Amino acid sequence: MNEDDLDRINELNNILNKAERTLQSAESSFNDGFIESAASRAYYAAFHAVQAVLASVNQAYSKHSAVIAQFQRQFVKTGIFPSKLGKALKLMMKHREIGDYSYVKKLNPDEVKDDIEKARELLDAV
Repeated sequence: MNEDDLDRINELNNILNKAERTLQSAESSFNDGFIESAASRAYYAAFHAVQAVLASVNQAYSKHSAVIAQFQRQFVKTGIFPSKLGKALKLMMKHREIGDYSYVKKLNPDEVKDDIEKARELLDAV
């Protein structure tokens, strides 16, 4: 293994470690009753995991929509990841937007708990 390969492995590990820490933050926020923060953290845990998947094939995107679209196109539609995780990622993004930006809509704690579980499932699958 050459130095470039080791750098790449370290980069992927760093991204996945961040995803794990972010998921732990989601769980803590949820347990402390901070549902909106938990939704945001669950989404970002899943987002970082997907970023690692894309980085593993030398791809990076600056827009969340592009990250999700490429994950769907290259990894869900090809059967590498189950479609339920692709759908869950889209729903997590919607919940994160409500939690971060809405003053009117409220998040259902059961849905956010499911987001956390799906983020864990995605991270484990990666």
